[in-house]
Amino acid sequence: MDQVSAPATAMTVNKRELARLLRVSLPTLTSWLDKWPEFPVVERGTNGVNWQFSVDDVVTFLSDRQAEEQARKADRDEELMKLQLTLDLGLKSEPESLPSSRVPVKEQIDLMRLQEMKVRQAEKCRQLVKVDEFADLAGGAFAQIARESGIFVRRLCQELNCSDAQLRHAEIRFADMQRGIVEKVMRAMESGDDAGEQPELQVA
Repeated sequence: MDQVSAPATAMTVNKRELARLLRVSLPTLTSWLDKWPEFPVVERGTNGVNWQFSVDDVVTFLSDRQAEEQARKADRDEELMKLQLTLDLGLKSEPESLPSSRVPVKEQIDLMRLQEMKVRQAEKCRQLVKVDEFADLAGGAFAQIARESGIFVRRLCQELNCSDAQLRHAEIRFADMQRGIVEKVMRAMESGDDAGEQPELQVA
């Protein structure tokens, strides 16, 4: 809502004249009448009778609504600033203890930064635990796959009537392939650690 200013003299006007004095459109003025049932009206318009408004009463009413709106906006801005400060500091839960308002601002900021470091360190520890658990599970899974794959290769060679030399050659090649896969996986995990990025793993 634009700043409302009173005209030089008090008077009673119709709807069109009031819209012109307030520098708003007729649809805007109509929407105000619908929005605020308490909008001051001297006489409501009917067939053949114009609306009548006291300019002083209207200006006072709109000024009060404008002040209320500005107060609500100030409250919202203050809450948004508090929320933004919390998000910027990376705090995802209420701090253990709120600093006293008597504590200097610099010390309050230092306390918030310390809490931020604690939160980040805790998150990092949780991520490291996830990676370590995954490495243990992956090692066991690879070992089981190697055993079952070796059995499969031997049975397949027997069904194909392969010689002992062909069987050993197939087992060696398959074992080399498995080692290569394991090494690639481990290198990928190590490179993620070196870059400071912990993969987010979901292990059932």
